[in-house]
Amino acid sequence: MKILLLGKNGQVGWELQRSLAVLGEVVAVDIDGAPPWRLDFLDPGALRALVGAAAPQLIVNAAAHTAVDKAEAEPELVRTINATAVGTLAREAAARGAWLSANYGQREP
Repeated sequence: MKILLLGKNGQVGWELQRSLAVLGEVVAVDIDGAPPWRLDFLDPGALRALVGAAAPQLIVNAAAHTAVDKAEAEPELVRTINATAVGTLAREAAARGAWLSANYGQREP
């Protein structure tokens, strides 16, 4: 199975890289990669290209805007990252017959 993991540099993403490796090939990306392996939730075209380049059977989104104190000042950015981009991922997964698993801003207490 080919797995596209978004948000590899976060705490959840880092742990998932090791956990998912037993299931197959993991393509792990984050905002620091070079195109097409750069995660950019603000650019739907780049996000679609990333999914297309990876051609995954499973997309795991471990990325989210989780800075609660900043979220109130950046509502559009939060909506784009946590909702609009996830919608793009869902459409891309459906078009390819892939599964999508998303982390919706989980944070430690």
